Amino acid sequence: MKAKITQALVERVSAVSDKTTLYADPELRGFYLIVSKSKKGYYVQSLVNGKQVRVKLGDHPSLTAKAARELAMQTLVTMRSGVNPNEEKRKARVKGITLREALDLHLGAKKVSSRTASGYRYNCEQYLSDWLDKPLADIGANRAAVRERHKRITKENGATSADSVFRVFRALYNRGLREHPDLPANPCLNIDYHGMKRRKVEVDAEQLKDWGKAVLELSPVRRDLHLFMLLSGMRRTSACEARLEHLSDGCLHVPSPKGGSDRAFDLPLSGPLKDLLDHRATEAPHIERKTKWLFPADSKSGHVTEVAQVELSGLTGHALRHCYSTLAVESGVPLLELKYLLNHAASNVTMGYIHVGPEHLRPYQEKASRHILERLGLQWTPGVWPPVLKEAVVEQEVSESTSF
Repeated sequence: MKAKITQALVERVSAVSDKTTLYADPELRGFYLIVSKSKKGYYVQSLVNGKQVRVKLGDHPSLTAKAARELAMQTLVTMRSGVNPNEEKRKARVKGITLREALDLHLGAKKVSSRTASGYRYNCEQYLSDWLDKPLADIGANRAAVRERHKRITKENGATSADSVFRVFRALYNRGLREHPDLPANPCLNIDYHGMKRRKVEVDAEQLKDWGKAVLELSPVRRDLHLFMLLSGMRRTSACEARLEHLSDGCLHVPSPKGGSDRAFDLPLSGPLKDLLDHRATEAPHIERKTKWLFPADSKSGHVTEVAQVELSGLTGHALRHCYSTLAVESGVPLLELKYLLNHAASNVTMGYIHVGPEHLRPYQEKASRHILERLGLQWTPGVWPPVLKEAVVEQEVSESTSF
């Protein structure tokens, strides 16, 4: 219906039942008041480049009829000159999304572990702090600056850090692009990544035997932690965070491995691994009363966190996972079963269909453990922990035989 849109009209009219009523101002063509059940809004409508476009100006009472009329006149002039206000608002929203907002959007979009979230935030806050509140559109428009930041981090912090930071940035920018497709193309296209090569761990027979001797001389907790990591191939964080409560039915439950809780699994325990963890479960209360950790330490977390050990000549941490993989294959563990023992993600469609349990994997874990101990020059007696050096056993047997 036609009616001059005044403050008196706006305050007087109300919705009729559930219907929406439109009032067209006869003095200012294209200026409307739309009254619905829940609100009263001011709008303008006009042709923009041959297409009818409606633009909302605001709602009553935050916008008065007089102010709405003035805004309507300005907006209609703009629209009749070929500018679509709705498109301009959308572009402003796109330009406005910051790196910090993209970070929150990315981390909130899917379930990630606290470790992963901390890693993303650390990379942004440590190396890109001056970009956090900068619009992605501005960052994306300056590809040269992105390339230079990568080069600067490389020079100051190393190639690994630079590549890691910009892998995170690339993921965040891509998440922003999904939300706002009109952002500039991802500026990481202009980065020359160094390309991190997979670490190659090669250990000969003599080094393994030296490691076996050295590990037995460590404190009981650290001795068992390093042996556990080599006998299981477990990642450092998951091994250090193993709890007493996660031991059951010949398995160690790993609730939050790399990849988060969706990748939780049960590690089948071989005889040596079971003896090792049973020993830790028995010994732990004597080291630290009522501890929940299998590898406790006098640290803020309550468990071992730093696995570096000069006595082991660099064969610690993730290097032990590499070593486990090699020795497990040597022992006859098939590659498919090794993938499951290592809890690697499915690498193809076929693997996605296969689901094997701990009982299927346990014999392979047993073969791997016995072979690894053999290569370390250690002798394990079922039900007894820790193992002992084979050469010491041989010397004792020789000594006993010659004494008769």
